Amino acid sequence: MKMTNGNSLKASTQDNVEQLISTLKGKKVTIIGHDNIDVDAALSGILLSKLLDFLKIENQFLIIDKVEENETYKIIKELTGRDLKKYQGKEEENRVLFLVDHYETKHLGSVIGIIDHHKNNQGLNYKFVHEKASSATAYIIYQMMKEVNFPISKEEVNEIIISMMVDTISFKSSKAIKAEKQEAKRLAAEYEISYEELEKKCLCLTPIETFSIEQIIQNGQKWYDYKGKKVGSSYVQLYEIPERQKIQEWLNALKAKREKTCSDMLVFIMTLIKDNITYEYQITNECIKETAKKGLLSRGKDIMPLIEQRYSKQKDAEEKMEEIVKKLAENKQTIVTMESCTGGAVASEITNVSGASSVLKESYVTYCNEAKIRQGVPKKTIEKYTVYSAQTAKKMAKAARKSAKANIGIGVTGQLGRIDPNNPVFELNNVWFAINNNDNVTVCKLYISEKLKRSEQKKIVIREIVENLYQSDVKNNSNNKNASIEKN
Repeated sequence: MKMTNGNSLKASTQDNVEQLISTLKGKKVTIIGHDNIDVDAALSGILLSKLLDFLKIENQFLIIDKVEENETYKIIKELTGRDLKKYQGKEEENRVLFLVDHYETKHLGSVIGIIDHHKNNQGLNYKFVHEKASSATAYIIYQMMKEVNFPISKEEVNEIIISMMVDTISFKSSKAIKAEKQEAKRLAAEYEISYEELEKKCLCLTPIETFSIEQIIQNGQKWYDYKGKKVGSSYVQLYEIPERQKIQEWLNALKAKREKTCSDMLVFIMTLIKDNITYEYQITNECIKETAKKGLLSRGKDIMPLIEQRYSKQKDAEEKMEEIVKKLAENKQTIVTMESCTGGAVASEITNVSGASSVLKESYVTYCNEAKIRQGVPKKTIEKYTVYSAQTAKKMAKAARKSAKANIGIGVTGQLGRIDPNNPVFELNNVWFAINNNDNVTVCKLYISEKLKRSEQKKIVIREIVENLYQSDVKNNSNNKNASIEKN
C-alpha cells in the first residue's frame, strides 16, 4: 500500500484514491467517526459518504453512540442545517467499518481503513490508511474529491470550511496550515460564503456557564493506549481564564474521574482565545502538573505526541538524564540549578551521570528567602507573589543562569510536608519549577499527593523536571516556538 508522504500532493492523493477504490470495491462500508463525535468527525463522515456514493461504493455514515443535543450537535445544526439524529445507528457485529478522524474504535465490526489528519505510531494493519497532517480530516477528503472531479457544491464547501475552522479555532491554533487557510478563503469567495461570519461562529467557545462539571471535564474526550498505559484527554476553549476556584473544581473532578476509570493519566487542556495561551494539566495518581504555553496549541499536534513519547520511551529519569547530559555536552552547553525544597537533588541527579562536569559548573541551594535574594532573586518579587510562586521560580532560574553564565537555568521552589512558619501558605505540597533555556522560559506547577513521603515527593519533582528537559530540543534551544510562559 502506498502511503502519502507529502512530497507530491497530486501524486499521493491520486495513489490514495486508487487504493481506496481498490480496497472498498464490492463491499458495503459503514463509516463512523470517533467516540464522543466532534464536528470534524461528523462532517468528514458525511463528506466521505458522498464521495463513496460518487465512486459507486455502497456505504452508510452512522453515529453509533447516542446522539446528544450537545455543542457539536448544535454547531452542525446551526451552521449546516443537518440534524445528526438522522445518522443515529445501532451496534451490529458483522459490519465493515471505515474510520474517519481517528484510528481505533470500541464499536463492533472489522476495521478496513481510516482517514485521519493526525499521524500516529501505532503500526496500523488496516487495508487502507491515509494519514496526513492537515487542519481537518474534511480537508483531506476535499482533496480526494478534487482528484476524481467530484461535483463539489456550496453545501460541501461550507461543511469543509466549518470542519477546518472548528478544529483549528478559526485557524488560530498551531494546527492551522497557512496554505489550507488560504484555500478556505478562496473557496468561501468562490461559493459566496461569508468567511468572516463563519470565522466568528467557529471559535466554538465552550459554554461552561450552562455545562455541568461532568460535561466540562469530558468535553472533546478521547482515549489513548500508549504501550498499555490508558490515557484520556479532554479540553475547553474559553475567551479568558475563569476564576481559580472554578478551575480547582474541575481538577478535583478530574482526579476523581482518573480513579474511577483506572487510567494512568488524564490530560485536560484549556485554551484561552483572548490571551493566546494554552494551559495543560496532566493528572496522575501522584500529582497534577500544570503548564501554561504561548499560543493556541493543538491536542493532536503539540500535546498528545509528547505524552505518547513519555510512555513509549519507557526510560526512567536516570536514563533520560544520561541522554540530556550527552546532548548538552555534544553542543557545548551548560546548565545550572537554584533549588529550595529539593535541596540540591536536581543537581545531584545531573552529577549521577558520568561526564556531568562538562555541563554542570555550579549549583545553588537557597533554602531561605535571604539566600534567594543574595543570589539575585528580587526581594520585591518574593514580597509581591510570595516565595512559593511561579514568579519566584522564574526569577530563580534567571538569576542562576545569569550568575553561572549558563545556557540553561533551573529554579525550584515549593512547600512539601509541614507549614513553613516564615512563609505561610493556604495550600500544602505545591511546587513550582522554571527552566530558562536561553531566555525561553517554561514554568510548571505541581500539586503533589499529600499521602507520599517527603522523599517520594522530591523524586516526583525531579522526574518532572527531567521529563521537561528530555522533551525540549536542547540542540535548537534558541528556536523553541512552544516555550511556556507564566503570567504575572
